[in-house]
Parts: sequence; structure tokens; C-alpha cells
Amino acid sequence: MRLATTIRGLIPVMALAVSVWAVSAPASAEGREGRGKDGEKAAAPVPCGDAAALVTAVSEANSSPSGGSVLLAPGCVYTLGSAAYTGPNGADGLPLITRDVSITGTQSTIRRSASAGDFRIAEIAPGGRLTANGVTFASGRATSGAGTDGGGILDGGSLRLIQSTVTGNTASNVGGGIEIASGGSAVLSATDVTHNSAGDGGGIHINTSATLSVSGGNISDNTADSSGGGVSNFGTTLLGAVAVARNRTANFEGGGISTAIGDMTVNGSRVLENTAGSFGGGIANMGSTLRVLATTVSRNTATLNGGGVFQHAGTTQMTGDTVTGNTANGGQGGGIFTDGGTISLSATTVTGNNPNQCVPALAGC
Repeated sequence: MRLATTIRGLIPVMALAVSVWAVSAPASAEGREGRGKDGEKAAAPVPCGDAAALVTAVSEANSSPSGGSVLLAPGCVYTLGSAAYTGPNGADGLPLITRDVSITGTQSTIRRSASAGDFRIAEIAPGGRLTANGVTFASGRATSGAGTDGGGILDGGSLRLIQSTVTGNTASNVGGGIEIASGGSAVLSATDVTHNSAGDGGGIHINTSATLSVSGGNISDNTADSSGGGVSNFGTTLLGAVAVARNRTANFEGGGISTAIGDMTVNGSRVLENTAGSFGGGIANMGSTLRVLATTVSRNTATLNGGGVFQHAGTTQMTGDTVTGNTANGGQGGGIFTDGGTISLSATTVTGNNPNQCVPALAGC
């Protein structure tokens, strides 16, 4: 059965006004040295590979009214053998994030043991905040009981990932790598979301009344059974200078990106070599306000219509884009296929697609 997301409301486009410096600012030297702002405790250092000490450090950070910081050893792997918390959303490897918690590492990894039961790596409660810098979240599983969303991270509060990686996580419902739940927000900077899988939103799923801003990095090699192999948007999403590559859907639309309601902007990005089980190998707009700006959509494949872009409902504005080398294997519109809503092209090149460019014909195509 195809998955569905309940529509609880839309976020206005102004919610995208995450400042550029907030998205791209590097971690300060203070954070790297484990010293916070005046009055804050120094970051708690965690010995290399000591998963129990990591859980304790996160718990202690949560216990302070102002939150706290955790410092991982460079290049070390922390393997979680059991869940530290189980709540209404299922089991989590780390304690539930309820305060302002930061975890800093240098090529440091937090992963679930392959022999452990199912649990995601981290969950952020409403009102909680997690900032991770230089950390990999790996091998989480949200596939049983109440825990079927957010295989790597379930974000119901505020999430910020800087130069981090979310990889090899699985959710049976939504958000293989990251699920941004209703009311949640996330900012990703120079971060890779790769090799995750889910029913919907193999890499990232953005629920209604949720926001995501991504600057740089890769959303790649993720898989969804349903829609949105890389990204599935039901809220408000901005992708800036992102490579969305080699993602796939097994059955439905949006091999790279699917957006169903809400607002989505793809700016200065590359949507490459994604595959859809039905429509929209690169991008599928099923009812959103979608803007695609200065972006290359290339070498994507749809099993049916719309190798590059599939426009079904809502509105799509394409400005300064290149749509080339895409294929609709079993249908039409190798470049762009439209069967509903509206789509407009401005200073956009559509060329070299198979079996044709735009179906039906579009001005500028």
C-alpha cells in the first residue's frame, strides 16, 4: 500500500528565511576546544569508543537547564549496543534530546551495532535542539513497534548538522536518514545524507508544518519504496548548492526529489542520475509551489513519464536551468512531462532528452 502523509497545514514561504550565515558558518574554535559561551560548562570529552560514556555525557547535557556540549575523540567509532531511551516514537540509541545539546567530533562516528535490536540513533523532542559538527550517524533502524520514522534521526525540535554524515539508516515508514516531524526544523551545512532507505523519503522526509534548509553537501544513493528517493517534501524546503544524485524509488515518483504540498526551492544544485519507479526520474511536483533555479537536471530516468521533471499538480517555475540527457523509458517527456498544474520556463535549456524534450510542448522548450 502506498504511504500517505496527513495534511495538517502549510508553512509560508517566508519560513525559508534562514540566514546565509546560519546555514554556512563554520564551527568556532571555541566549540572545537570544548568551551562554550560565558557561564557554560566546558564540553564533556568522551574516551575513544566508549559508548556508555557517550550516553552518560548526552544525558548530563540534557540535565542542565541550558543544555551542554559533548566532545568525541577524533576518528573514533562509538557503537551503541542497546537503546538508551524508548518512548512513544520508539527506541533511540542516545537519550532523548530535550535541551540544547551539541556533539562535536572530527570524523567521529556514532552507530548502532549490527547485532543490536532496532533503534534509531537520535531523537529530538519538541523544544529540544541538537547541533552536531563532524559527526557520522550510522546504521540506525526504525522498523518495528512504534518506531518506524526517522531511521537515523527523528527531529521534532531543532536540528543542525555541520560537516556531518547520515548514512546506512533505515525506516520502514518515512525518513530513512532524517525525518523532520511536524513542527520540527533542520539546517544542514556541508553534510552528506547517503545510502539510507525508507518507505517514503529515503534520504530525508519533511512533514507538514516542518522546515528544512540545506547548503552544500550531497543527498545521494538513497532508496524509497514509494516516493522521494532522496527527498520527500510535505513542508517548506530549500536546497542550495546540493548534489542530489543516484537516488531511486522502487514504485512511485520522484527518484531524486518528490514534493507533494507546501513550498520547495532548488537553487544552484545538481539533480543527477536518479531513477523513479514511475514518474519524474529527477524531480516530481505532485502539488507544491516549486522553484528550480540555476540547477542542472541530467541523466535521470523514469520508468514511465518525465525523465527529468514530472509536473502533476501545483506550480513549477524553472529559471536558468539545464535539463539534458534524461530518459523516459516507458513513456513520454524525456525532459519534462506535464499532466496537471502549471509549469513555466525562463532562460532554461531542454535538450538531448529521450524520447523527446517536453510533452506537451512548452514555451521555451
